[in-house]
This record gives sequence, structure tokens and C-alpha cells, in this order.
Amino acid sequence: MPIIEPLGEHQLLLFLVQFALLLVVARTLGVLSTRLGLPSVVGELLAGFLLGPTLFGTVAPGLAESIFPREAEQVHLLEVVSWLGVIMLLILTGLETDVGLIARKGKGAAAISFGGIVIPFAAGVGLGFVIPGDFLGAADQRLVFALFIGTAMSISAIPVIAKVLMEMNIIRRDIGQITLAAGMIDDTVGWILLSVVAGMASSGAIEPATAGRAVLSVVGVLLVAATVGRRAVSWVLRSLDNHVGGDMVKITALVALALTFGAVTQLLHLEAVLGAFIVGILVGQVKRFDERLRHIFEQVALGVFAPVFFAASGLRVDLGELAQPRALTVGLLVLAIAIAGKFVGAYLGARATKLGHWEALALGAGMNARGAMEIIVATIGLSLGILTPAMYSIILMVAIVTSLMAPPLLRWTLSHVHPTDEEQRRLEHEHRRRESFLGNLKRVLVPVVEGGHAQIAAKLVGLLVRGEGVEVTSLQLDGDGSRAGSEQLDELVRTELDDVRTIRRSAQEQRSDVIITEAHKGYDLLVLAADERSSNGHGPVFGDTVDAVVKDAPCSVLVVSGPAEDETDSYLERVHQGHILVPIAGSDYDRHAAEVAFAIAAGHGTVVDLVHVVSAPQHLVRVSAGQAMQNAVGIGEDLVEGVAELGRAIGATVNTDVLVADHPENAIVERAERRGDLIVLASGRRPVTQRAFFGHRVDFVVGNASCPVVVVSVR
Repeated sequence: MPIIEPLGEHQLLLFLVQFALLLVVARTLGVLSTRLGLPSVVGELLAGFLLGPTLFGTVAPGLAESIFPREAEQVHLLEVVSWLGVIMLLILTGLETDVGLIARKGKGAAAISFGGIVIPFAAGVGLGFVIPGDFLGAADQRLVFALFIGTAMSISAIPVIAKVLMEMNIIRRDIGQITLAAGMIDDTVGWILLSVVAGMASSGAIEPATAGRAVLSVVGVLLVAATVGRRAVSWVLRSLDNHVGGDMVKITALVALALTFGAVTQLLHLEAVLGAFIVGILVGQVKRFDERLRHIFEQVALGVFAPVFFAASGLRVDLGELAQPRALTVGLLVLAIAIAGKFVGAYLGARATKLGHWEALALGAGMNARGAMEIIVATIGLSLGILTPAMYSIILMVAIVTSLMAPPLLRWTLSHVHPTDEEQRRLEHEHRRRESFLGNLKRVLVPVVEGGHAQIAAKLVGLLVRGEGVEVTSLQLDGDGSRAGSEQLDELVRTELDDVRTIRRSAQEQRSDVIITEAHKGYDLLVLAADERSSNGHGPVFGDTVDAVVKDAPCSVLVVSGPAEDETDSYLERVHQGHILVPIAGSDYDRHAAEVAFAIAAGHGTVVDLVHVVSAPQHLVRVSAGQAMQNAVGIGEDLVEGVAELGRAIGATVNTDVLVADHPENAIVERAERRGDLIVLASGRRPVTQRAFFGHRVDFVVGNASCPVVVVSVR
């Protein structure tokens, strides 16, 4: 077996210098661009122009050649890192592709996207047939070249569009959603077109059979991804998270899946970027890979690899060549057709869906941005031999100019588009969801310690997370007499949810230790069914096991204290037709308790009673007792009404009341005795010596109420 020579010291030295220089200059100019209100990609591309033949190679050709020598092995080293940047960018684009958004806005977005693809694609193909032959990479592949130019003209840059929409705080507006959805469809179709054209270029033939095989390959890949691939990606991420855990593992899995699927699409001559894009979409639908993880991955991708890719792309461009009359003429023609084709296509598509003039203009302006996507397309075209260096430079120039145009045009057009009442209500609802306790749940753990109480916990969990895509895990403690309870819980929860799994752990250790160990594996909420509760005020209010878990749990806890087991069925029926009492004291935790009550009540005949109790002795000792009491009652009314708006907005029936009592805790218990089938309390946990402490009011109500009580303790 022949010995492979290791990388030479000088080659490694040059690579490290190149990487560091490109990274520092690209990030510096990228930051400057953002401060000037431009996309960072503009500055990062300029770094390549400055360090390449455009400037550095002209001012100091000897030094430039020594740092960036035109040796194949040295160029390929940097090229590999650049391709990693491309793959990471496509993963990010896939992660930001909201399939649900495309489905919701599908009809209008599809029409806009159709116009935004067909017209520029047709114009680009026509242009490809008239561009002089010396701009073609291969003179005998005019059709492939024309199809490639059409693809380059039809694609948009979702990262640039999304960045501008986010900066203007309108990304969740209807116009922002439609722009994103249309852009996502554009990009998806664009990558499919690119894969087909790349397949034709790789085979060196342009027969219909070649194009047919490429199309079938793309369709096959998409079908596999949408069926087997979606389930496989979800299973891989969840299994790794369950058995290994940690952010690093999930990010590693994301990159490994993207590289694997990219290798498959590359093997099929469909380009690795398509595989990376598809994996990004699939992983983006897995709730375990949340916004925080995306941000971590984004920091590495956009902070290191993407800037080097953009800067390395600019190294290949000599803008001096574009100053030549022939190249300048072709460049301006390509730019004009690229802008006009996308603008006209998107505008006509928007008007066909009954959107207004300014909305249509905004869509045309937004979808005109090519940015990173166009650069990736150009890089692939150059690597396949479809483009000459001059044509590659022209397409990069189009990417830069359209990215510069998009932000000011979007700001100008969108300033004339105002939200409707319906849109405003939707935005307010989405804001409430982002700020809500239940809306941010991803994983819920339900340990089974008692059969009857486990039934209540299961039913409440089903009501809380139904339709939210939340994963529920039932924890059974073997040898603890909880198997029957676990089976009951599984049966009940599965009637409410699709996403449930059961795990079993040995109960030879303390039950609380087993539960806490499992809770540390990335759960957002721990639901405990209390098997006892104390009213003596000395020991733990819910018993030793629950108390120990609440004290040390790493996540929020919901403790369910139910009736006797033989009353469980009748209790569940009463809750659906009775009243849920939620004391409102004015703390931040009150909204969390109210959310739980609203989720239980919504869709049933249940009424939520929000009650604030004013302590009479506290206010009567003052000199102006009457005014103090009036002020306290007024504040209480504002508190309960503010929380009530949340429930009414989701369709819950809500009553509000303000009571004046000598002993507020007694007043809550008495109110529940007269008109309450369930009490939901909120508390922050405070450790007291060796046990958890919810606060005197919560402990008193839990210990003295005759009806079931749910305590929401948010971490």
C-alpha cells in the first residue's frame, strides 16, 4: 500500500494564514455593513474583493500571490472549508423554512411564487441563448447554460429577506408571512431546478432521458424525505436526546445528518446542498431542536464558516474584468433582466391574489434579493464548468446589487402597508403565545406513583398540551406498585395526544431520586400526582416524595392533589361542568396558574373564577381606612381583569371577583367550598431547610381545601 505524504508544513501555514485573514476581514466588514443598515453578506463579499485580484492583487501582486498562490492543492484546502460554509448556510435556510407557514399561506404564496419563478426563469433562459459564447464554460452545452442562468434569475435569498423583515419587526405581519412563504417556495423550487441542471451538466448530456432521470431523482429524494426521512430524523434526534442528552449531541446529529443526506444527493448528481437543505427542513420540524439550539448553530455557521465562504467567493472575482465594455454590457443586461423579471413576476402574482398595489410592490422588492443563495448557485456553476470566471463575476455582482437594493425598497414599500383588525388580533395572540408558560413547553414528564391520582394527572396533561406538539413521557417505577397506574395513564393520555412514550426505572432507590434524575434530562415540566397532603403546618404539605422532588426539580413543577381514588371518575366529570378557582395575588406567577386553568376549561363548560382577596386588617389600620380599602379593591379589579383577558381571548368562560376578608386564606377555602370543583394556585419555590416551601397562603389552602388542588410552581 503506497504511503500518502502528509500535508506539507508550508501548505498548512498558508492555509492557517488564509483562513485567519479571510475570517477577520470578512467579519469586520460584515459588522460595518450591518451598522450601515446593509446585509452582512455584502461586507463579507467585499472582503474577498479586497483580498483578491480586484484590489490586493493589483496593489501588491507579489505579496498577494505568496499568500493566495494559484496552486491546486492550496486552493482545494480553502475550497473544502468554503463548502462546509455552504452546507451550513443551507442547513440554516432549511431550519428557517416553516412548512406550516407555507401550508397556511400556500394558495396566495404559490401564485406569487409561480410568477416570481416562471417569468424570471423564462427571461433567464432566453438571455442564456443570446449571451456571447465566450461567457459559456462549455460551448457545446448552451442549453444547460441557459437553464442554469434561468435558475440563477429565479432564486431568492430567504436569509436576506428574513433579516430585513426581522429588523423592521414585521416578520409576523401578513405581508411578512406571505413574502417568506413565497420566498421559501421559490428557494425550494430553485434548488430542485439547480439539482436537475447540475445533473444534466454532470452527465455531459442534454437528452430528455437525462433530464427525466434528474427530475425523477429529485422527486424520489423529496418523497423519501417527506415520509421515511421525516420519521427517521425525528427518531434519531429524540433517541440521542433521551439516551445521551445535551445541546452538543443534537447539533452534532444535525450536521452529521446533513452531511450524510448531502452525500446521498451528491451521489445522485443532485448536489450536496439539496440534501443539507432538506435535512434543515426536517430537523426544523422536531420540537427538541428549539430556537435556542438554532441560535447556537447559527452563531458558529454565520460567525465562522459562512464569512469565509463569502470572502473566498470574492477571491475568484476580478471586478476589473467587468470594467471591460463587453463584460460590462453583458453584466448590466443580466442585472436588468434579473431585477425586472423577479419584480414583474412577483408583482403580477401578488395582484392575481387580490393583494394591494403597495403589498405587491413590497413582494417584488423583497423577493428580488438574491444574496447568499445566488452566490451558492454561482459557486456550483463554476465548479461544474458551466460558468466562466467572467460570468461567475457577473452573477456575484447581481447578488450584491440586489441585496443592496432590497432593504431600502422593502422599508419604503412596507411603510405603506398597514395591518387589518384581523391581522392585529392574530399578532396579539402570537405575542401572548410567545410570552406564555404553556406555549413554551416541549417535553413533559409524568411520574406514576398512584393509580387514581395518575388518572387525574394524565387527564389534566392531555387538556394542557393537546394540539401543541408537546412530548409526554410516562415514568413508571418498577417494583413500586405503579404498573397499573402507568397503564391507566398511558391509555388516558394516548386518547388526548399522539406523542407519548413510557419509560421504566427501578424503584430500589428513593422514588424522589429516580424522578429527579430523569427530570434532569431536558424536561420543561414535571407533573406530580400527590398521594397525600398535610394540614398540620409542620411537615411537607404534599408528603415526603413530592416535597423532595419539588425542592430539587430542575424544571417547573405541576402538583395535582386529587380526591379519593373511588371518586376519580365523578371528579373528572364535575371539573368539565363546574368551576375552577384561581386566586390572583398580583405576582408574575398568577398568569401561569391562570393559563393552566384556561387550558383545562377551554372547549368545555367549565367556568374559571379569578378571585383577588383584599386583607381587611391590613388596610383598616390606616388613618384613611375607607380610601385605602377603595384603592385596594380597585387595584384588585384591575389585576383580575388583566388576567381574565388572556382567558377570554382563547375562548374560556371567565368570571372575576374581589373579596374583602379578615383572613384571605380562609376566604379562598370558603369560596371553593361554596363554588369550586378545583383550585389552581401559583407559587415560586423557596427551599426551607430540608423541604420545599410554596408560601404560607398556598400551604394553608392546600392543607385545608376539601376539593382537589393544582399547584403550579414555575422555575
